[in-house]
Amino acid sequence: MHSDQNMLKRIYYKALFPSMIAILGGTVNVFFDGILVGQRMGETGIAAVNQSLSVYLLLCTLGSLLAAGSSALSAAAMGGNRQQEGQEYYSLAVEAAFAAGIILCVFAFVFSAQLAHFLGSDDTRQLVETYIRITLLGGTFKVLLYVPYYYLRLEGRTRQAAIAMTTMTVLNIVLGYLFLFVLNLGIAGAAWASNLGTIVACVMSFYFLAGKSSGFHFHLVRPKRQMLWEAARTGSPMALNNLLSSLRLISLNSIMNITGGSTMVAAFAITNNLNEFSICVQNGVPQAGSAMLGIYNGEKDVSSVKKLLSLQLRMGIVCSAVFAALLILFRGQMGQLFGTELDVRFPVACLAAGIVLATLNSVMSYYYYAIMNAGMANLITLLRIFAVPVLSAWLLRGSGGRIWLFYVIAELVTALLWIAAAALYSLKKRGRAEIYLLDDTALREGQSINFTVDCNTEAICGASERITEFCEASGFDGEQTMTISLALEELMVITSEKSMNNQGSMDVRILKLPDGGVLRIRSEGRHFNPLELADDSLEYLGVNMITQMAKKTEYQSVLGLNTLVVHI
Repeated sequence: MHSDQNMLKRIYYKALFPSMIAILGGTVNVFFDGILVGQRMGETGIAAVNQSLSVYLLLCTLGSLLAAGSSALSAAAMGGNRQQEGQEYYSLAVEAAFAAGIILCVFAFVFSAQLAHFLGSDDTRQLVETYIRITLLGGTFKVLLYVPYYYLRLEGRTRQAAIAMTTMTVLNIVLGYLFLFVLNLGIAGAAWASNLGTIVACVMSFYFLAGKSSGFHFHLVRPKRQMLWEAARTGSPMALNNLLSSLRLISLNSIMNITGGSTMVAAFAITNNLNEFSICVQNGVPQAGSAMLGIYNGEKDVSSVKKLLSLQLRMGIVCSAVFAALLILFRGQMGQLFGTELDVRFPVACLAAGIVLATLNSVMSYYYYAIMNAGMANLITLLRIFAVPVLSAWLLRGSGGRIWLFYVIAELVTALLWIAAAALYSLKKRGRAEIYLLDDTALREGQSINFTVDCNTEAICGASERITEFCEASGFDGEQTMTISLALEELMVITSEKSMNNQGSMDVRILKLPDGGVLRIRSEGRHFNPLELADDSLEYLGVNMITQMAKKTEYQSVLGLNTLVVHI
C-alpha cells in the first residue's frame, strides 16, 4: 500500500496527446484555410477568412455551451453515483444542440448579407458573404460535433475523438487543395472543404459513441427547464470563450485597421491563425484532464483534484514553451507560409512570448469549469480572451509596431487579476488565501484517504489489514470497519485475477460520511463488473457477501476505467 497515484498520471498522459490532436483537428481547419486561401488569393483572401471566423466561432459557442455543460454535469453525476442522471444530460445535449443549431443557422443565413457588411471591409465583403453562407449550410453539424467530442473524452476514448478530428483535418486539407487549386472554386471551395470535413467527423464521432461498449446511448427525453439552465450555466465558460473570441476578432480587426490599414489587418490575420493553431496546446493540456477533474470533484476527492491540477500546470509549461520556441525559431518564414511578403517576425515573437502564460491561464479556466465554479472560469475567460487584450491593443494603437505587445501584456495582467480574485474569494469564504477553492474539510480532518495497491494477493491482504487503523481513527464502527476491510480484499482480489492478470495496481479511496462511508476501487484492466457476473459459485461467495453487507454496491465504467463503489 503506497500513496503515489500513478494511475492518475497514466490516464492523463494517455489522454494528453489524443486531446491535443483532437483540438488540432478543429483549429487546423482555420489554419489551413488561411494558408490555402492566402496562397491562392493573396492578402485579400486571408483577410476575408479571418473576418468570417466570427460566424464559425458563433457556431462553436452554441455547441460548447450545450455539450460542455451537459458533459460536466454528467461527470459530476457519475462521480456522485447517479448514472441515470448522467445519461439524461447526454440525451438532452443531443436534442438541444440539434434544435438550436438549425434555428441559429437559418436565422443567420437569412441575414448573411448584413453580417458580411458588418464583418467585412470594402474589398472583402463579397468574399465574406460567400464564405459564411456556405459555412451556415453545414453549421448544424458543427454544433452537434461538440456533443460526442466531449462525451468520448468522458468515457476515456480520446483516441477515437482524435481519429474523428484528424479525419476532418485531412479531408479539409485535401478537399481545400482540390477545390481551390484544381477546380478553382475560390473562397467557396475553402468553405465547402471545411463543411464536408465537419460532417464526416460528426457522423464518425456519433458512430463511435453509439457502440455497445459505450456508457451513453441516446433516448428521447422531455427537456426540463432546470436541466437546460444548469447545462447552460455550467457550460458558460466554454461558450463564453468562443463568443468572446468572436467579439475579440471583430474588435482587433477594427483596431488593426485603424492602426495600419489592410497591411496591419493581414499581419494580424497571420498571427491570429498561428494563435488558433496554438490552441492545441493552450486548450489541449487542460482538456485532457477536465473529464477526470469532473469525476474526482464529484467524488469529493480533493487530493486527486490537486494532484491532477499540478500535473496539468507542469505539462502546460513544458508543451507551451516548446511550441513558443518553434514559433520564434521559424518566425521569419511565417509570412511566406501564408503567401505574403509581410515582415511578421516581431508580431509572431510577441505571440510566442505570451503562449506560456496563456496556457497556464487556460489550465486554470478549465479547472474552475470542471469543479463547477463557473464564476471564476468566466472571469478568467472574460479577462484573457476579450477585455484585457482589446483594451491593451487600443491603448497601444498609436505606438505603431509595438501594438503587438498586447499578446504578452494581456496574459500577464489576466494572471495577476484572477490570482488576486481567487485569493480574496478564498480569504473571505474560508479564512485563508489559496487558488483551489475546494472544500477540503474531510481531507484536513483525516476523514478520507487515497492509496495505491499492487495487484497481488499479498499486497491486497496487507492493505486490508492496515486499513483498519484508518477506519478506527476516522470513527467507523466495528461492523463498518469489517465491511470495508472485507470489501477491499474480496473485490480487489477477484478484479486483480479476472481483469488485471495480477499485474499493475489499483487506486483505492475511502471517505467517511456522517451516516456511513464510501469505498471506491478503480482499475485499468479489461472491462470487468464482478457485481454483474456474481453467481452462486464459491468463486463469487465474497462478492455476494459484500452486496448483502453494504447499503449499496455499484459498478461504473468511466474514463475507460473499472470503478467499484461500495456504500457502507
